[in-house]
Amino acid sequence: MNTIEFGGFIAQQRKAVGLSQKELAERLSVTDKAVSRWENGHGYPDIETLENLSKALEVSLVELMHSKKNESDTITIQEANESISSTISINAAARRSERRITLILFIVSLLFVILLSALRNFPYGLLIGIIIGTIYLWGAVILLIDAAKRRRKKYIFFALMLGIVPLAILFFLILTSVSIIH
Repeated sequence: MNTIEFGGFIAQQRKAVGLSQKELAERLSVTDKAVSRWENGHGYPDIETLENLSKALEVSLVELMHSKKNESDTITIQEANESISSTISINAAARRSERRITLILFIVSLLFVILLSALRNFPYGLLIGIIIGTIYLWGAVILLIDAAKRRRKKYIFFALMLGIVPLAILFFLILTSVSIIH
């Protein structure tokens, strides 16, 4: 699938059924910015969204995946296989990207906690820990709000990952303060 052709097809069909980007977004439980990105060729919808998108645009899944209306009511097995294969490839690439982001987030978080342990005797170590913890906590809150808006469960996982870091920092600071007192 070509993102430009796909986006043009979505825009064309959206207008043909008389929907605005915002109305289409509401039907799909996504943001109007997401619809705009798709229509401008800057990405694809999640695989879970494709069926509802095809219904909202009043086209078949195959027509949606081929980015064109079929002249006949039948398609070849090869065309169906190509559509499914293309969709699976796009979804697999998105999943790999999410796993990569998760791994990077985990590594950076781990490095921050290690850095804080190295800076425990540094005069501003506590302040740095509080700042980093606050940033992570705000990130977790923003992701949870976004997860609620978009109804995406995977964002809750990312938010929980971000929320664990301030807890680790707090735990570290408590252990450090206990060792300072004794």
